[in-house]
Amino acid sequence: MYGSILTLFRGGSLSYTLAAIAIFIGTLPILFIHHIPTINNSFIISGILFLFLLFIKAHRYLKFFLLIAIAFLWACWHANDVIEKINLLSKKYQLLDVTIISVPLFNKEKENIKVRINKVAGVTVFPPLYAVWQVKHRSGVTICAGQTWQLNSLLKPLHASLNEGGFDQQRYSLSQRIIGKLKNTQTTMIDSRCSVRQRVIDFYKEEILSLKNAAITYALMFGERTLLTPELSALLQSTGVSHLIAISGLHIGLSYLLGYWLARCLLYLLPSYVISPKIPIIFGGIFAFLYGWVSGFAIPATRALIALGLWIYIKQQKSLYFSWQWAVWSIGLIVLADPLAMLSDSFWLSSFAVLAILYWFKLFSVSSSTQHTKILGWLIPFVHLQTGLLILLAPIQMGLFQGINFMSFWANLWLVPIVSWLVVPLILLSFLLYLFPSAAIHHFILQLIDSIISIGIKPLAYLSDFWMELQSVSLWVSLFCWLIGVFISFGWHRTYIGLLGCFSALCIGTESAVDKSVEQGWSLTTLDVGHGLAVVIQQKGVSYLYDTGNRWQGGSNAQKQIIPYLKRKGIIPIGLILSHKHLDHIGGVPFLKKQYPWLNVRSSFGGGQHLPCSKGQRWQWGELHFEVLWPEKLAEKSHNDDSCVIMLTDGYHKILLTGDIEKQGEQAITALYKHRLNADIVFAPHHGSNTSSTSLFIRTISPTTVLVSSARYSPWKIPSDKVYLRYKNNNIKWINTAESGQVTIWFKREKLNILRYRIEMYPRWYHLWFGDPPFPE
Repeated sequence: MYGSILTLFRGGSLSYTLAAIAIFIGTLPILFIHHIPTINNSFIISGILFLFLLFIKAHRYLKFFLLIAIAFLWACWHANDVIEKINLLSKKYQLLDVTIISVPLFNKEKENIKVRINKVAGVTVFPPLYAVWQVKHRSGVTICAGQTWQLNSLLKPLHASLNEGGFDQQRYSLSQRIIGKLKNTQTTMIDSRCSVRQRVIDFYKEEILSLKNAAITYALMFGERTLLTPELSALLQSTGVSHLIAISGLHIGLSYLLGYWLARCLLYLLPSYVISPKIPIIFGGIFAFLYGWVSGFAIPATRALIALGLWIYIKQQKSLYFSWQWAVWSIGLIVLADPLAMLSDSFWLSSFAVLAILYWFKLFSVSSSTQHTKILGWLIPFVHLQTGLLILLAPIQMGLFQGINFMSFWANLWLVPIVSWLVVPLILLSFLLYLFPSAAIHHFILQLIDSIISIGIKPLAYLSDFWMELQSVSLWVSLFCWLIGVFISFGWHRTYIGLLGCFSALCIGTESAVDKSVEQGWSLTTLDVGHGLAVVIQQKGVSYLYDTGNRWQGGSNAQKQIIPYLKRKGIIPIGLILSHKHLDHIGGVPFLKKQYPWLNVRSSFGGGQHLPCSKGQRWQWGELHFEVLWPEKLAEKSHNDDSCVIMLTDGYHKILLTGDIEKQGEQAITALYKHRLNADIVFAPHHGSNTSSTSLFIRTISPTTVLVSSARYSPWKIPSDKVYLRYKNNNIKWINTAESGQVTIWFKREKLNILRYRIEMYPRWYHLWFGDPPFPE
């Protein structure tokens, strides 16, 4: 049976390599398309079956294009299934059977845990989908991974802030098949048994938590990153070693090798008649599988297991296959198994890393003369490998992280052997000894692991200082750098046409990286910061900020959205204007001051520490004129109605920045400036709350556009439906960051151009507003 299926891709039909490339090409559009075709899933499956029947009978070249079409429909079916499930589960409460996946570590009163949705109203869910369940721990009830619960739930659809330079949480979550958060009215435990993995973690938990490097140890042992602090994550990323603590290809490959060589050693103890060359392979496969299992079959580990399984299969065949064929087949097999892997940065990084290694060793092979001594025979290829990875992956890293640290070469040269040949073997040894639970032995091994990790990460703090921030680096630059490498590899650069191609690639890549903001005039950007406000007023590469968003334990809008945006756009801020002294407006100040110590601050509450922001203050900045309309005097505490209200104009357009003023403040401002309060664009006061935006205030301003900065799941239920209708009934264009993501408005003389992240900037199906619209018509 399997032989007959495989012959479809063999011989005069279609090679495995072309089939893998066709699957990849067919799945690739899932990364770029704006909307998934709204076709019933049954029609998509019927289309796939029909094309497959044509595929069987078609000519070899036609098979390639038919397989592209099949792969595209297959990817659309996966995406469509996710969207349909989100819409279904968010309309009304449903009975869900779920299994707890993530491991509760601290048993907090409230804890967000990941669950797999097994059934919806008794119907099995396939492909698997996941959600976040906020558990409220009850006395006498233990929550653990592996338990099955029945929940009467309403899904709060997946939603995240979207800004240029910021982390794309929506894309990441969908790549993990996480569709939102569950809101429950009733919970019933179906199966109280904890998984074996949970019991293994419980065995080690107390010992791990007592370690100095508990976060890294826990991540390397179980693939759980719960303990990683933002500071530690930033340190690992800035030194280029964060890949070492994610159980992925390196770790799965090492576990296979350790199992393989352990079995080879054990064979010396067995009689010759039971010895088989397959025994080490089986042992290696078991070790790799168990390490993947103990990581909870995290997606990177699962991909690595797929690639390893294919490699083992290939090695058992009589035919000779090249390494690059295995790499291409692995990529094709991974996206066939899960087309949403295309949305994952880790998939692209790992795929490029494997291809880079193969390409580098083909381009610059290691001389056989280095094999004469054991130390050089190991060290030179390793240094050669790290050099290749640094050079070939640099464009990708610059594109994804907007920076690079060339000292990551030394960090990896130091830490990779430590993790590979000391830490991982000790972890696997500890797992092997789990069957013989001796507290003293496990304590000794974990303490040894902790000491080795301490030595390994000690130089990182110094090496992190060499991180270089780069301005906007287009991913096209990465693509064209690789394209030039292909030209050189095949010797095409030696011909006139090849030289022309290299030059064109460099020009296009460079052109795509140039920031053209200077040519477009000046801009006003409202960042998507949830319930808060952060506005960037930019001209000629420098900017003023009006408010700085919120902060919370372990993070802030400044760190997650504002600073990444400024870096991505290459904008240098020179000043802060703070509307009033509420956390959702001033939360980012300390982080911005630390990043940009030269910032001057203007506020209505800062006393002698800040420049004043009160009625009558005026200043000119380039082509922009600022006039402070309110408050009448400085206030020490500065509540909503003490907000610093500013009229901003370039001589062609007027923008009213309102902070959080409420009805009383609106009435006072209207009385003072009744005949000159009109503006083209107004920020909805107090995030669109019903305490503001009175009909008189709106009519007096008479704007064409209102900008609202709000969170989708605001606990205060703002913006208000009533406020929305007030603006709509006055024919005012409503733009809400919760719906649109970041909003950038470009001004050039009489013209203005509004760009919304979800709609004009990066319209992708995974950036959509999932679920019901915010204000049903």
